[in-house]
Amino acid sequence: MLNGKGSIELARERLVKAVNQVLGVVRRNGRSRKVGLALVLMVLVGGRASVRNAAETFGLERELLEALGELDDAWRDWRSCQTGEGSGRHRGRHRGPQYSGRDVSP
Repeated sequence: MLNGKGSIELARERLVKAVNQVLGVVRRNGRSRKVGLALVLMVLVGGRASVRNAAETFGLERELLEALGELDDAWRDWRSCQTGEGSGRHRGRHRGPQYSGRDVSP
């Protein structure tokens, strides 16, 4: 833990900072907040490939492309903390129902 914060809190803060960075770059470039939110959602749903596609399709500036890449990295870190891949402390959280492995078919 750094500064009394766990890995999930640090990952969440990094994710929020990355989203705000993308929105800031988009607004400074004269685009609407809706465009920024659409780019954020595209990265969260589509991952790294969507960043490359957006760069090619829309001709994104280097600063925005870097911000989208940082967002993708922060999203992956946060998700790994949520699924327990980030540390042993959180292992098993949010994994869905656990099955015994026995056959329950009718």
